[in-house]
Amino acid sequence: MGIIISVVALIVSAINVLFYIILQGKYNKMTKIQMLTAQGAIETQVRNSISDATKEVLHYTLEVQKDPNNKIIQQAYFSAEEMYRNAYEDACGKYNDGKIDPERFEKMYKQEIYKLVNDPQQKEFYATNQTPYATTVSVYKKWFSQV
Repeated sequence: MGIIISVVALIVSAINVLFYIILQGKYNKMTKIQMLTAQGAIETQVRNSISDATKEVLHYTLEVQKDPNNKIIQQAYFSAEEMYRNAYEDACGKYNDGKIDPERFEKMYKQEIYKLVNDPQQKEFYATNQTPYATTVSVYKKWFSQV
């Protein structure tokens, strides 16, 4: 009788291990899908943020050209430029934190970041040791340093 109970217990344990392995595989797959979905949502948010900031800069560039002496429009333009720089700073932070696909990020934004950091009108914000855009500068240096 004791042997039968031991055999039944062994069979139940083996079935539990099998179910555990199957469920663990499904759980890992679900977790990976959730992670990729979250990563995709972050990448979309980054793209939208940069796109919105770009539109704002373009909009206020046109407004300043129409009325170059309007101080309110000039201030709105400077705010839009800051929003643009901040969008890239935020994107670079997410890149550095591994929250977005690094290969896709580099493919999409490498040239844009190069242009931004080297833009004569923007250079003053990136060329200092105490730049508020240090994350953007660190990504730029990672990609373009001749080390």
